[in-house]
Amino acid sequence: MKELYQVVEVGPSWYQDNIPCQEACPVKTNCRGYLNLAAFGEFQKAWELALDPNPFASVCGSVCAAPCETACRRKEVDKPLSIRYMKRFLSEWTHANLTVDGRAYTQPPPPVFGPPSKRVAIVGAGCAGLSAASDLAKLGFGVTVYDALDQAGGTALAGVPPFRLPREVIDRDIRGIVNDNVELRLSTYVGRDVSLAELRDRFDAVLVSGGCFVPNYIGVPGEDADGVIGGIVFLERAYRGRPVEVGKRVITLGGGYTAMDCSSTAWRLGAEEVTVVYRRGREEMVVDEEELTETQREDIRFVYLASPVEVLTDEKGHVRGVKFVRNKLGEPDRAGRRTPVAIEGSEFEIPCDTVLLALGQSPDATFLSDIPEFRVKRVRDLDVDPDTFQTKVRKIFIAGDYRTGPTTIIEAVAEGRAAAQQMARFLDADAFAADVPEYHEVVTLRRSSTPDNLGVIAMEGELARVFHNMSADYDRIPRQEMPKLTKSERRGLFLETNRGYTAAQAVAEGDRCLKCNFNIEIIGELCIICGGCVDVCPMDVIHIVDMGDVVDDGAIPAVSEAKQWPQGVAFLLDETACIRCALCVIRCPTDAITMNRYGGIAPSIGRKLPEESLDDEIHLDLTVAEHKASRPLPMYDPRRAAGYKDLQSGHNGNGPGPTVAETRTVTSSRDVARTH
Repeated sequence: MKELYQVVEVGPSWYQDNIPCQEACPVKTNCRGYLNLAAFGEFQKAWELALDPNPFASVCGSVCAAPCETACRRKEVDKPLSIRYMKRFLSEWTHANLTVDGRAYTQPPPPVFGPPSKRVAIVGAGCAGLSAASDLAKLGFGVTVYDALDQAGGTALAGVPPFRLPREVIDRDIRGIVNDNVELRLSTYVGRDVSLAELRDRFDAVLVSGGCFVPNYIGVPGEDADGVIGGIVFLERAYRGRPVEVGKRVITLGGGYTAMDCSSTAWRLGAEEVTVVYRRGREEMVVDEEELTETQREDIRFVYLASPVEVLTDEKGHVRGVKFVRNKLGEPDRAGRRTPVAIEGSEFEIPCDTVLLALGQSPDATFLSDIPEFRVKRVRDLDVDPDTFQTKVRKIFIAGDYRTGPTTIIEAVAEGRAAAQQMARFLDADAFAADVPEYHEVVTLRRSSTPDNLGVIAMEGELARVFHNMSADYDRIPRQEMPKLTKSERRGLFLETNRGYTAAQAVAEGDRCLKCNFNIEIIGELCIICGGCVDVCPMDVIHIVDMGDVVDDGAIPAVSEAKQWPQGVAFLLDETACIRCALCVIRCPTDAITMNRYGGIAPSIGRKLPEESLDDEIHLDLTVAEHKASRPLPMYDPRRAAGYKDLQSGHNGNGPGPTVAETRTVTSSRDVARTH
């Protein structure tokens, strides 16, 4: 049976989809861009690029789940780029070395252009709530953020240990959010000190993003015994100065990041034996390999495929151990993970002094009850539009972990920013609209003979002819592993485990980037089908296939014409394997192969966040189309493109529906086709 190949037409979406790190990031951070800048030693500009879409960039440099690294193509060569820790380095370097008007650098808060026309209340000063506050302030709204704790930060503050996330790092990001139009009301418990109904009546809109701080329990006998503590409660007590006694032996139930944090914290508090028990296998755990390795390095024991059936107590009612049953994995559940099935007669016991329940958390629904529409037992029973975040009470929106359940910090940031977009549409469509068109550029590059990777720009008409170079030995530079404290140095609760990169390590790590915004183009009119590019490619990227093996679905007329050629061939390019070495460009005798560099700005559509992929320092201050600056926060009129849902007000906001503007696209690329 013949292998058939589908032809796709190359355009902005195709180019963007080929930058997997940015596509995997919930806030669409141009991580490839700041890695390339760091490789040049342009640390300040790299930090500006990292901070641009993410008000919690400093926090994410320490504890982001890093979906960008999971998607990174460099892992096909050796290991993915250390994108998270590169962001940490950029934050540390900028705060340590940069001064502004003679004073130490602080992250710039949103600019204030005058008194706000409308005001928003936000319940919860966590990553989702403060990210929403940041965007709303940039759009000219006044924001008051309420939180029951005496410090802002939410789960990042109360649920992430300082040995992973120092508190001064959280403060950096918060200083970059609070301005004259963003007020923090801390130590204010909504539902006790002020009611949700009061906020609804006093403000033009309300966002509930209170996070998840109610620990889940296991529902087995004895779980209410002394010595059984919810994981999130334990972490909050341990790191906010409250006394915590764990004894010598600790059991942690769960297999997520909270379980790892609880176990490492218990070890730092003096526990001699810490055991993590998880009902599934290692492959089903949600923590990354580095987190698991660091936990194991502290001599923490792991028991897989076991579920608790009873908490055992002594004569005083204090926990003395837990009885478990061994499991085997059955059929996948709705999430695709195999369900643990108990093995009859396999019970066993583990003695302990403390049990930490890291089985997830739930949001607190009690403070919602003063609004009749919100009188539900569980928050997930509320009717919340997943696209607009709006509830049945028009002025009240719900977002963040409070809506979705526990997620990651970067997902909470994205949720908060997306909710801010929808609230801005509700409050004032004209305030949200910005007449900035979608922008794309494709620059044709050649391979230069110079040994560096700075490139040379010689303006030639509409396009810049830029020579393409990668750093010397870029494909052989190993991943720069994060230097860490040794086990004997880790006993302190507030000693950060990560020591940080040196500048040399940061440059080396940046040099490892494969620059996925660069893509091969073969100009058919110049190609003589010599096969030299196929032979020279070290990654088997380029293949010559018979046109009879190419699918013609009618989408591209040129394919139908080419299939009529006698002995016609097509070039199959596997961009996922390309390492941008440009050997094919050098080898081509007719100059038929070029390396194209893509950059662009995509508008927000519905809850989709703006996306910027402009390439390097040349573009950091670029102004596009009609002299509209794209920074510091590109915001786009969603009416310029289809795909978003109207709010309950009937229009985009509280006033009449605006006129839809004509969409204009600026592009320097021509329509081409390639095979996949």
